[in-house]
Amino acid sequence: MARSPRLFLTGFGPFPGAPRNPTAEVVRRLATGGASRRLGMEIVAHVFTTTWAALDGLPALLDEVRPDAVLHLGLKRRALAVAVEAWGRNRVLRAAVDAAGVAPGATMFDADGPPRLAATLPVRRMAAAIAALGLPVELSDDAGHYLCNGLLWRSLAIGRRPTGFLHLPPTLDLTGPTRGRFTLPDLVAATEAAIGTFARELRAQP
Repeated sequence: MARSPRLFLTGFGPFPGAPRNPTAEVVRRLATGGASRRLGMEIVAHVFTTTWAALDGLPALLDEVRPDAVLHLGLKRRALAVAVEAWGRNRVLRAAVDAAGVAPGATMFDADGPPRLAATLPVRRMAAAIAALGLPVELSDDAGHYLCNGLLWRSLAIGRRPTGFLHLPPTLDLTGPTRGRFTLPDLVAATEAAIGTFARELRAQP
């Protein structure tokens, strides 16, 4: 019997200004709940510490997991919608201090690389699936200058499998009802809906 397609699903831990990062819990719930059965996929979860050094371990993780697709999740603290990122950009701010107090040592991830790389998951279909849940969503062409963009860029640069990134907004318990509307189950449902847009295609592959 052929194995189910394998998804590498990642989130991040806390970082300066965000003492609790809901992406870690979204990843855990999808990996341990019934999502794998509903989607017909094996979900391998990983939560990165929010440090530049943690991103250096990405190639080894991908070699170990050998996923058929990769979806990264990150927290966008002031967002009012789920953002489906369309591009990883070859840039970083030297002032972008991580959770360990370390700043990056350069302004580009690859001095010889292109200025941006396109996400290779179906970003428009992912956004439409989230919108169908009645949740605010947007297509984004700018994943920022921090570790989220760094992780997306590095994953796309490695290539070899469909890869994308969702920037999730903070949950109501972090923002209060005057600024946000998302519950943790909303974020779990949005992420599962996005995964559903490419799960069938992966299952159909030989």
